[in-house]
Amino acid sequence: MRQYTPRRAIRFPPLLLLLLSCLPAQAKRHDIVVMKNGDRITGEVKRLEQGVLYIEPEYVSDAFGVDWNEVATIRSAAGYQITLENGDRLAGTIEKVPSDGSPGADFKIRTADQEVSTHAANVVNIESKKKNFWDQLAGAIDLGYNFTSGNDQTQVSSSANADYLSTKWNTGVALTTSFSGQSGASKTNLWQGTTYGERFLSRNSSLIGLADFLHSSQQQLNLRTTLGGGFGRYWVRTNRQRFQSIFGLVFTNETFESTISNPTNKNIEALLGMKYQLFRFSRYSLLSQLYGFPGLSDTGRIRASTKTTFSVKLVNNFHTDFSFWDNFDSRPPISTSKKNELGITNSLGWTF
Repeated sequence: MRQYTPRRAIRFPPLLLLLLSCLPAQAKRHDIVVMKNGDRITGEVKRLEQGVLYIEPEYVSDAFGVDWNEVATIRSAAGYQITLENGDRLAGTIEKVPSDGSPGADFKIRTADQEVSTHAANVVNIESKKKNFWDQLAGAIDLGYNFTSGNDQTQVSSSANADYLSTKWNTGVALTTSFSGQSGASKTNLWQGTTYGERFLSRNSSLIGLADFLHSSQQQLNLRTTLGGGFGRYWVRTNRQRFQSIFGLVFTNETFESTISNPTNKNIEALLGMKYQLFRFSRYSLLSQLYGFPGLSDTGRIRASTKTTFSVKLVNNFHTDFSFWDNFDSRPPISTSKKNELGITNSLGWTF
């Protein structure tokens, strides 16, 4: 019997490979960065964040960082979004010239209708303009796990966040979950989802809107929905640290596990918040935030939430976090609920 050989199945793969090989590869830009010690780097200038300038040459698999203070010159024709220390946000091309030739004006931004010159030390953030919304997203995913064999106790925590930044506004979402269980004992779980939007005003001021959703079995809270917003202002913003305060109003709606008394509760609260960030050359960072909610319709009741995270950078885009968090309620509507729920977590994460 003659064996049938499918000719197309044999010839198609080589033809496909030939066609693919003819497609032009996306070439990287040839931006030029010269360091103060004379080193010359050719590649794509990606971004400036936390005092680190990231560059991606053609011969490496990923961008690497250099100290912004040690950069002498930059030449690039690409478009960027730039944030200055005084709060100005601009979009255009960038150039850095030697500081001895232009003292106090060694960094130039060329927009569609003007050229702005400033000191390089006043540049807080540089971000490449991406082609679409998804490429502009930045965030992280973290996972933590702890098991103790002596008492069969298990703790699992996870978090994820994503942010989008433009010259006029900023928005983001975050999700945190925590589970703790022990053999022969009760189990507790917590999850929290937050979304926010920030509309930049002049310089260091902004209008902020937020929505927060919290479930806590330890505080017998089925769901607390918080909706509101306020006015935010940066008091300090440099390549090393940032400090922001927030003032506003929120409306909360709470549902509890107990159906005997106060199964639901509604309240109007003031919003008093602050956020502090500290950076050290991309090796480590500290983020501490505190939000207080004094009751207005339920006077005398004060809620507060705080979280402090110390992050250490590992290889590539990986990092490890050490976090302390606490949710406090001075007068829980359910008398048997705990006033405090706090925790300490260690997690491994990946930044994108």
